[in-house]
Amino acid sequence: MIPENVEIDALARDLEDDAVAMGPETGALYPTLEEELIRVTDDAIDGDFGSLGYVVLDTTPAMTADLRDIAQELLNETSLDTVAVRAPGSGAVVSDIHSRAALESAQHEMLGTTDYVEGASLLIRNVTESGVSAMDWGQVTIWLALLLIAVLVVGAIFTRRRPFGG
Repeated sequence: MIPENVEIDALARDLEDDAVAMGPETGALYPTLEEELIRVTDDAIDGDFGSLGYVVLDTTPAMTADLRDIAQELLNETSLDTVAVRAPGSGAVVSDIHSRAALESAQHEMLGTTDYVEGASLLIRNVTESGVSAMDWGQVTIWLALLLIAVLVVGAIFTRRRPFGG
């Protein structure tokens, strides 16, 4: 659920403008933060990550799960590939191009630092270097299915050879 104090339309406009949206209090406390985050989002586009929108909220919603809802709504409302939402107590990342598994493993380090610029850089690095995102899950599924069939065939052969009752 989107908290009442979060203006999705305003955040989406900010993201479309320069890929970064800042809460006014955080922006006032850290005047260079937005510019630094813009550089990080530019680096994401120049690398293998794709476009990244980064939102910094002034406060953490009462329900931290709302951060994922905010990120998803902003992803839906913008042309960005990935949206990260950070708040003082937590954060969330959603993407149209990166797997949930890659994001989950990468966001741990992002959330482990209070330095939002470093966290954004870690997110990009960890997703692009993640073996999880590079895996061909279709091929993995095919191999697992073939393995299961082989186990069932071998099991059926041994079951037929064994006499009943002894």
